[in-house]
Amino acid sequence: MSKAFLFAGQGAQTPGMACELASPRVKELFDIAESVKPGITELIRSGTLEELSKTENTQPCMFVADLAYAYAEEEQNGAPQAACGFSVGEIPALVYAGALTVTDGLRVIIKRAELMRDAGNKRGGTMLAAVGLTPEQAEEAAASCANAWAANYNAPKQTVIAVSQESEQKLAGIIASLGGRAIKLKVSGAFHCPVLNEASEEFGEFLNGITFSKPQIPVFANLTAQPYGENARETLAKQMCSPVRFTDTVANMLAFGIEEFKEVGPGKVLTGLVNKIRA
Repeated sequence: MSKAFLFAGQGAQTPGMACELASPRVKELFDIAESVKPGITELIRSGTLEELSKTENTQPCMFVADLAYAYAEEEQNGAPQAACGFSVGEIPALVYAGALTVTDGLRVIIKRAELMRDAGNKRGGTMLAAVGLTPEQAEEAAASCANAWAANYNAPKQTVIAVSQESEQKLAGIIASLGGRAIKLKVSGAFHCPVLNEASEEFGEFLNGITFSKPQIPVFANLTAQPYGENARETLAKQMCSPVRFTDTVANMLAFGIEEFKEVGPGKVLTGLVNKIRA
C-alpha cells in the first residue's frame, strides 16, 4: 500500500511533544537542533503552550517534533512513497525527503519564523476558519471585508481566512450570515496572504544561500499542489504569502496512487482533513 507522510503545521504544537521518542536517530536530531538553536530541547520539553505558540518558537519546535515523529514512524512501519507538509510542515517534509540537511532546514525555519513574527508584529491580523462554507462562499466572505484573504483551503467545507484585526468581527459576522462558524486559530498574525509579500521577498533572498538537493521522494508543495520541481527556492519563498492548497494537494496525491496518509507530528488535524476530503 502506497503511503504518504503528512507533516503537521502551526497550531498543532503541544508541550512535551516528541519527548517520549528516544531512538538514536531522534536523539541525534535533538542534538543538532540544540547546536543550532540552544535551549530548544528545554522549550519543547517544558515550555508552556503560550510560549510554544509564539511564532518564533512554534516553527522551529514543530520542525523538530515533526521530523522526530517521522523518524519514529519510519522505524516502526516503514518509509513513505511521498510527503506533504502543511505550511511550516513543508520544511521538515523537505528535510525528510533529503532536499535539505537538518542543519540547513533549521536555519531556514528559524529565518522564516523571524520574518513571519516581525510581519505579524508590524501588521497584526489573525486567521479565522470558516467551517461549513464552501471555498467559494469563504472567498465571498473575504471579498466582503477590507484586508481579508482566503488563505488555507483545508477541506471542502473548511477554508481559513487571513484578516486584519479591524475586519475580524465583521468577517465573523459574514461567515455566520452565510451559515458557517468562524473559529479563530492559535496564530500570531495573518499568514499566507499579501501581508507577507515583503517577508516572502526577504525569505527568497535568504534561500539563495541555502543548498537544495532533489528530493528522494515526491514532496507536494502547498503553493502548487504538485511535487517540488527545479525551482524549490521560489516555491518555498512564495508559500509564505500564498494560499495553502491542501484540498487540491490531497486530491493530487490520491491520483498519484497514495492510499494511506500518516500524520507525523502532534495531533491528528491533517488526518481529519484528509478524511473530509476523501468523503
